[in-house]
Amino acid sequence: MRYDFRFVKYHGCGNDFMIRDELEGRRTPDRDRIKLAKLLTDRHFWVGADGILFIEPARGYDGSMRLFEPAGNEADMCGNGLRCVASYLMEKLSENEVDVLTRDGGKRVVKVGNNYKVDMDLVRTSRADLREYVADRGSRDDSMLSFPLAIDGKRLKASIVNTGEPHIVVQVPDLTSVDMVKLGENVNRDRKRFPKYVNVNCIQITGPRDISVRTYERGVFGETLACGTGATACGGVSLLLKLTKPGRVNVRTSGGMLKVEMGQDGRAFMTGPAVRVFDGRLVVEV
Repeated sequence: MRYDFRFVKYHGCGNDFMIRDELEGRRTPDRDRIKLAKLLTDRHFWVGADGILFIEPARGYDGSMRLFEPAGNEADMCGNGLRCVASYLMEKLSENEVDVLTRDGGKRVVKVGNNYKVDMDLVRTSRADLREYVADRGSRDDSMLSFPLAIDGKRLKASIVNTGEPHIVVQVPDLTSVDMVKLGENVNRDRKRFPKYVNVNCIQITGPRDISVRTYERGVFGETLACGTGATACGGVSLLLKLTKPGRVNVRTSGGMLKVEMGQDGRAFMTGPAVRVFDGRLVVEV
């Protein structure tokens, strides 16, 4: 199939995406979306991106967001991608807030100054919340905030939470010394325990309300400059475990700053930038 592929390139703290607006007219079949994601995200021979975001119509929402990643899989959610889609829709609709449907449900995004604040819903911490991602035995009500992890013969204490994506969070004393790709690959070799793969985050506490974060993303299968669901997971875990003081947590990623806050009901909000880089058009055959 030959496509006249028009898109807009966006990034959120360096986590970059191609956005394809399919609100009107013909939609690209999923089988071709998979092929396009594998092809066009290549940074050496094509455009390069951490994924392609397709915007579709959805009843009761300003649009539906679907993210196809470099491995060809469809992500469950993407916080940085959601801000980029929201920014695109706000500009198109001349609005300052939008409702976007994701595979993790509807999300409201509000423009705050030059940033975008996302209602990320609950930080989910029980085994029942992670049953499709973690195959360990145990009670469905078990808290996953204390989660044993064995890497290269070493036992680590970790947390695993669901913020629309499954995220393992490990506290480390020195973030710069971690080989994130090696760590992420080692964790994801255990397909029996993690049948759908899992995102891996390392956090370093740098102040009473400040953390630094690095993330290995499933689907990308590498370290990204930022991850919105990962930042939400790390900020949420730091608050739930009282590693940081109550209130807003500054989450520094390799690509920039995100802010995470969480209510007493466990509902998290993430605030950060979304930058339109360029509009593009190419002819591609898949």
